[in-house]
Amino acid sequence: AAAEVSSVKENLLIAQTNVAQQETVLKNALSRNGVASAWMDDVHIVTLDRIQVPEKEELKPMPELVQQALTQRPELQQTRINLESTLISLKGSRNALLPTLQAFADFTNNALTGDPNALSNGANGTPDPYVVGGYGNLLGQIFRRNYPNYTVGFSLNIAFRNRAAQADYVADQLNLRQAELQLQRFVNQVRVDVKNAVISLQQARARYETAVATRVLAQQTLDAEQKKFQFGTSSIPLVVQAQRDLNNDQSAEIQSMANYTHAKVAFNDAMGRTLEENGISMEEARSGQVARQSLIPDLAPTPKK
Repeated sequence: AAAEVSSVKENLLIAQTNVAQQETVLKNALSRNGVASAWMDDVHIVTLDRIQVPEKEELKPMPELVQQALTQRPELQQTRINLESTLISLKGSRNALLPTLQAFADFTNNALTGDPNALSNGANGTPDPYVVGGYGNLLGQIFRRNYPNYTVGFSLNIAFRNRAAQADYVADQLNLRQAELQLQRFVNQVRVDVKNAVISLQQARARYETAVATRVLAQQTLDAEQKKFQFGTSSIPLVVQAQRDLNNDQSAEIQSMANYTHAKVAFNDAMGRTLEENGISMEEARSGQVARQSLIPDLAPTPKK
C-alpha cells in the first residue's frame, strides 16, 4: 500500500509539473512581454471550458469534407496565388519575345515674334507688323495656331535570337511547372490529411465509448462487491481491488476524452477551420475591435454517462 501511495504521489507531481509548463507556454503567448514580468509568476490560468464529447459525430461524406478542405486550407490559397503570379510573369516573358510596334504622333504650336533690330537701320526693309511684338503677340500666335507643327511616325522592333528573353521565358516555364507540381502535391496531402483525421477522430470516439462502458461496468462491479461485503460474502481486498479498478477506468476515460479532443483539433486543422471553430474572426483582428460579447462558459458540473 505504501508503494502504491508513493507511486500516486509521483504521478501527481508529474501532472503538476506538466500543468506549470503549459501555463508558462500559454502566458508567454497571451502576454505582450511574455514571462519577463515578475508578477506573471503569481498569475495562474483557470480553465473554464470543459471537455465535451458530443452524443453523435455528424460527419459529412468524405468527398464533401475533402472539397471543403481544398477550399479552406490557407496553404492551398497561398499556393494558388503564387501560381497566378507565376502565370503573369510567364506572360510578360513571352511578350518580350514578340516584335514590338510603336506608333507616335506629335502636335506642337510655335510662335515667331520680337523687336526690330535697330542696327539694321531699315536696310532689310520694314519688318512685318505681324511678327513684331512681345509676349502678348507670342501667346496670341500660339493660341491661334499660326505656326503649327505635326509629326507622325511608327517604330517596328524585331528581335533576332534574343537569348536573354528566351532564358527568362524558359525559367518562368520551369517555375510554372514547379508551382503546378507544388499545388498538386498540396492537394494530395490535403486529401491524405482529411482521411487520416477522420479515421483518428472515429477511432478516438470509439475508444472513448469503450472507456465509458468499461467505467460503467467497473462501477457496477464495485457496487456489487460492496453489497456482497455487507452480507459477508466478500472481503476487504476484493472491495479495494474493485475500487482500484474503478479508479484506473476513470483515469482511462479522462485520457480518452483528452485523446478525442486532440483528434478533434487535428481534424479541424486538416479541414482548415481552426479559427472558425474557436470563434476567431480575421475581420475583427484587422480592425482591432471584437464585435462579439465575451461570455464565461457555464461551470455547472457535467453529469456522467
